[in-house]
Amino acid sequence: MVNIQWVYGFEPHSLNEDWKERVRSIFLKETGEHYTSESFSKLPIPEWGGNMLLLDNDRYPHPDSLLGVMWALPFEQNGVRIAAFVIDGEHQSSGWGAKAWEHLVSVARTAGKSTIQLEVKADNHRAQKFYTARNLKVVQHLPHYYSTGMGFLMKGPI
Repeated sequence: MVNIQWVYGFEPHSLNEDWKERVRSIFLKETGEHYTSESFSKLPIPEWGGNMLLLDNDRYPHPDSLLGVMWALPFEQNGVRIAAFVIDGEHQSSGWGAKAWEHLVSVARTAGKSTIQLEVKADNHRAQKFYTARNLKVVQHLPHYYSTGMGFLMKGPI
């Protein structure tokens, strides 16, 4: 039986170096993007219900138990911005992304938010399909946004 679940995710700056390294390795593996633990520590992610970590409880508290991250923040007056959302490839297409999304939408609505936005790599068609299915649209092209190329700003109602 699978013992995986989304749990409240600590703010990036509060993670120890081993956990930050695990976050970095998932992003590198799944997106090809190189981040430093310092860059994660500087994300302005507040303490609130929109932060989640996907954990394999059978491996917790080892950092290898981390299978996914969703870090979001209230943004502008009525919005939410997803700053980081990634799931280890072995656990994609299993409904974990949808569960995180549904939770974030619920938290955002409770907080009086009505829009959601994020940046996504232009060549990440799978993620774009996921976001498009949730009513987000590309509203801006972001040349050189990622170290590996073009990004898109996607935005929509929640």
